[in-house]
Amino acid sequence: MPEEPRKLSEIMKEMAETLFRDPRKMPSSEAAHAALLFANVAWNETVGIAGARQGYRNVWQMLEAENPELWNELKSNDIDALIEGLVRYKNIHFPGDGRRILTCGIPNGNVHVEWLEPVKAGVDSKWEMHLYGLVRTGAQQEAISYLETTRNMSRSDAAKRVAEIAKEMGVS
Repeated sequence: MPEEPRKLSEIMKEMAETLFRDPRKMPSSEAAHAALLFANVAWNETVGIAGARQGYRNVWQMLEAENPELWNELKSNDIDALIEGLVRYKNIHFPGDGRRILTCGIPNGNVHVEWLEPVKAGVDSKWEMHLYGLVRTGAQQEAISYLETTRNMSRSDAAKRVAEIAKEMGVS
């Protein structure tokens, strides 16, 4: 029987903790969020989702604006170097894990990750992640339009597909 994969929330926490100067010390909220964000970006890059660094740049800039001292808690203020180190970490410790992270955060003080299965052959991962992201955030009408436009689906078929995805994700 195949071994059950580790929870991505545990893995993301482990990866984020490698970025702290003093992993025994409780990080500020901003440093914890930044480290987790960098782990998320690195993970998705390793599974073929390009452009994540640019897409999240505004988030870490906001964290930095809230607490410019957060960099004193991290091993470096070179974001690309931090992410590259996390990419290496993921490739060494979890080389065969192709799950894609849809959302990752720290609600109520606990790391929470929602993910998609590894991309299937012939599927455009970035396209699929966008579709699932729309459904996850409650933008069903936008998701329906996205399917109509990008896949030439009828409105009815697109609505059915969005409803299936919402059910699969446990989103009403």
